[in-house]
Amino acid sequence: MRSPKRSGFRSIAHTADVGFKLYGETLADIFVQGAHALYGMMVDRRRLRALESRMVAVDAPDREALLIAWLNHLLYLFDTTGFLGKQIDILDLSDVNLGARMQGEKLDPERHDLKTGVKAATYHKLAVRQTQTGWEATVIFDL
Repeated sequence: MRSPKRSGFRSIAHTADVGFKLYGETLADIFVQGAHALYGMMVDRRRLRALESRMVAVDAPDREALLIAWLNHLLYLFDTTGFLGKQIDILDLSDVNLGARMQGEKLDPERHDLKTGVKAATYHKLAVRQTQTGWEATVIFDL
């Protein structure tokens, strides 16, 4: 019998912005699910292809700030190059550093319909914690 999948994300109610609860068996899963939630707000992720690779490195003073730095760096990549990640592999992770390889493609307006413009990941209601079953986080995005 297979155990239930413990990684994922779901939207949460928030008055003006969009929030997500992120779930994962590992801390790395939280960062991957955060990226999937972000890209899923922006485009239909099913239409993305893994055409090019990007290496990403971010650092921050603590685990919570690292999640925000990671998500905002992904927004920076999109804003400056149009890159959208499909496959995200966390290669190195500590409480203050993250290294990842991403495969994806640049925004193609003929194939990708932009759904929601995202300004930034915020510190509002931010939480990252280990639970008895894995990890979970809460993150709010400013639209």
